[in-house]
Amino acid sequence: MQSQWARDHRPKTRKVQAYLESAAARADACYYSSFTCAYFRLPDIDPEWHDGELYDSVAGGRHGPTAAYAAAALRLRATPGMTALMEKLTVNDRPRRAQGKIMNLVQAVGVGDLIRKLPSREVTVFHASAEAPHLVSISAGSDPNLRVSNEVLATHLAQRLSVTQLPTSPSTGAASTTHRCPACGKDHVNAHLDGCISCGEGGTALQTLWHDDVARVFHVSAKAAGIPSVLEPASIAVDSNIRGDIRLSNVSARHADQYVDVITYEHTKPSTCGKEARLPGYHCDVAEAYKHNKYYASVVASDHRNAFTPVTVNEYGQIGPQAIELVDLIASRARDPVTLKTYTMRRLAVVTATH
Repeated sequence: MQSQWARDHRPKTRKVQAYLESAAARADACYYSSFTCAYFRLPDIDPEWHDGELYDSVAGGRHGPTAAYAAAALRLRATPGMTALMEKLTVNDRPRRAQGKIMNLVQAVGVGDLIRKLPSREVTVFHASAEAPHLVSISAGSDPNLRVSNEVLATHLAQRLSVTQLPTSPSTGAASTTHRCPACGKDHVNAHLDGCISCGEGGTALQTLWHDDVARVFHVSAKAAGIPSVLEPASIAVDSNIRGDIRLSNVSARHADQYVDVITYEHTKPSTCGKEARLPGYHCDVAEAYKHNKYYASVVASDHRNAFTPVTVNEYGQIGPQAIELVDLIASRARDPVTLKTYTMRRLAVVTATH
């Protein structure tokens, strides 16, 4: 039987092994790309190279760098798809560019292998963190809307790294043992505090604050792009109690008004992470479909030129595909679309991390 120490440190051992394999692959990629660029150009640089002793040693298999080059290529070709990539690389590719292409493929395969070995919750966290990178890209500045306290940043990074928020022992599972929820006082959250953000009075107290601040970010971004925007507008129709969170006017030539409604959800809870790990984006699709079924008929009944966009946001700041299209549409009206889109995504990341 394995010792308790071995079981406790197995994840760390896997990480060290992954780091060493990645470093070895990068060394092979660096040598292969540099050699391809340099040595294969020698005949063009020096026509007499073919007649020298160097060429003879290469042809006879006695040249050390060429042997190392062949060995590096052989090791790299063990990665699925690498042979096809190497056939596309030429001596005209810059070494660092070629190295980057090789390592992108190596890392993609490594990530795929890692995901297949992780528990469902960690797979869900991995996908969500990859799709919401903007908080960790924020640099220190004077804008108060892009500031997070050290406590919030530490908690958010721990969340992304699957570090527990509550103390646990090696003999208990961090994702399965229940603890007292700081929002409602009941024992229903795990050591990661999954499910806490949507808890509170009536199950909506914290979620409402999160929801409203996300809507304000879209409202402010639309105003910055010169788009008429109304936050918390009246009902879509006179005889209807359905209303969106935002109404945008003249956002595009095809539409009259663009109604927007925000929905927040958690997908790392024990009841949701299993399906999310098997079908990434499943709960986002469910939330978007729910909002469409509730709002779309009333929106187009008011005016067939109207449009509706659901904005789905999870606890990691990842927004849904329709929300991304809306951000692109708003940013396209600004003088500097790239800057406005980046700013909007960073503000959304701060809002999500804060709640």
